[in-house]
Amino acid sequence: MRKLLAGVLIVGLLFPATSYAMGSGDKYSDAQTGLTYTVFKPSNTLSLPNKMFQLLDCQPDQEQWLYAKYGGTTRFVEIMQTMAGVKCSDPGLSKLLKPVVINGVKAQVYVYCDPAKAATFKKCGTADIVRVGGYLMFTTKAGKILRGTEIQVQGMGGVSYAQLLTVAKGLKPVG
Repeated sequence: MRKLLAGVLIVGLLFPATSYAMGSGDKYSDAQTGLTYTVFKPSNTLSLPNKMFQLLDCQPDQEQWLYAKYGGTTRFVEIMQTMAGVKCSDPGLSKLLKPVVINGVKAQVYVYCDPAKAATFKKCGTADIVRVGGYLMFTTKAGKILRGTEIQVQGMGGVSYAQLLTVAKGLKPVG
């Protein structure tokens, strides 16, 4: 009997149950398994390393939202994703600029110019994003199974408008 128990214990240690299996190794794919809106993974992060990836609670009775940060404390890109129509974060005071089309979807363009400085605020444009930061915000359409996604791509600390566009255009649906 002892030999049988020892044998079962050894087999159990060598071949753990599937319930202990790790995720796919891809944070974005793993996140998609628990969400009903499409998760988008960046194919270009401007060679900035991933510093943070989180699923965060949103409003009561709403799905979690995805937050990813690439870069350091000074120069970085953030990608935030929520279910379309749900607001989970507040980007702060900014100036709305002329929209742009990203992968067939109209995106709002914002720059973080100080509205208290009326003269500079009026002149503030996409060229100022590299200096003061800014973001793109757009909503993708729902698919056959998954709901649409509201995406915010934000750059700070020397990330240019062209680079923001590159990151946003490089977002690909998971799965």
